[in-house]
Amino acid sequence: MAEFLNHYGVVYGVALLCVLEIAVKGMLGHTYRRLIKAARDMGHSRHRLINALRMKFETCYQLKIGVPNVEVFVEKYLRHYRVFGLYIKTWETFCNQCMLLAMIGSFGGGIWAMVLDLERSVIFASLFAGVLGNGIILLFDCFFGIGNKLEILRIDMMDFLENIYKPRLENETFHTQMMKEYQQEYFTESWEEQGDSRPSEKIVSLMSRETETAPAEESEPERMLSFEFTKEEEEVIRDVIREYMG
Repeated sequence: MAEFLNHYGVVYGVALLCVLEIAVKGMLGHTYRRLIKAARDMGHSRHRLINALRMKFETCYQLKIGVPNVEVFVEKYLRHYRVFGLYIKTWETFCNQCMLLAMIGSFGGGIWAMVLDLERSVIFASLFAGVLGNGIILLFDCFFGIGNKLEILRIDMMDFLENIYKPRLENETFHTQMMKEYQQEYFTESWEEQGDSRPSEKIVSLMSRETETAPAEESEPERMLSFEFTKEEEEVIRDVIREYMG
């Protein structure tokens, strides 16, 4: 142990932990940037997480279940998102543990070097390594704002779902006639005034697929049978029904 300390083993160990933590934080920062970019255009994004969240949110309204608590809905998806097989929170916990181990190793090595009466340079290097390494990491966090990126992502996702997507789906699902009147008033008339003979439904689609594909005289079961779902959509529908029915 004395030989390990005397050859600055603690310094190398602390440096390794700090480099590892910076690498993981860099990976998280890159992941957050991609997610934030996708969340700013949730209506058209093809990101795996955003697409799955949007599809399940829409399915809840197509089944006339709705999503009463959007915040919990978003939080659930964020906490279950994996990067290289591990949850995001697991990676963040790993970073905190690296910082803690670096501090403990640094001060523990310095104190033990005092007990063994080693050279002052060894003692100082052991104590200073943890302070310097963790100081660099804190500076890295402040400069790139990694700690705030998850909150920014959560707010962007909730803003789209709560303020844009939820009102649209509620109107399409529960206020179909009102949406039809709105479409006729604000879109059909405006195009007629401009002398354009194109049907408004080719310009703006504010109606749900249920209204667009099923005749008015069909019964509810017949309209539901007229849907055609992809395999991915069928899996989402089964998942929503399974959760709702318990």
